[in-house]
Amino acid sequence: MKLSAPTQAKGAGRTILVVDDDAPILHCIRRILEQAKYVVLTSPSGDHAWTVIERGDAGADLVLADMVMPGSIDGLTLAAKIRQRERKLPVLFMTGAVLKDSEYLAEVTRNKLVLRKPFSPKQLIDFIDSSFC
Repeated sequence: MKLSAPTQAKGAGRTILVVDDDAPILHCIRRILEQAKYVVLTSPSGDHAWTVIERGDAGADLVLADMVMPGSIDGLTLAAKIRQRERKLPVLFMTGAVLKDSEYLAEVTRNKLVLRKPFSPKQLIDFIDSSFC
């Protein structure tokens, strides 16, 4: 897949931890972000991502997490845990699910921290870049 966005993103060289339980989506996002010159780490679940973050193995500048994942840690729970441990590590979300209203969901939506699936490569890069401005 050719990236229809600029070949180098504003945050090029920065490390992004992408968390999604759907392997094909995880692979696709990795390819898009790598073409934009990001360093990409992937995790197949919130539980796995939290273990990586807790051990200090991520070295991520940003986390991009699916909101709805199986296991004990979904995207919102992962973000809450990260905020308690690594207050300066930004967390962005993506989702294709229709979610129940909550105060936190309203906040992340209002602050433009959610990218709705499906999205184009350009939308993904623009979304990630907006956090590095």
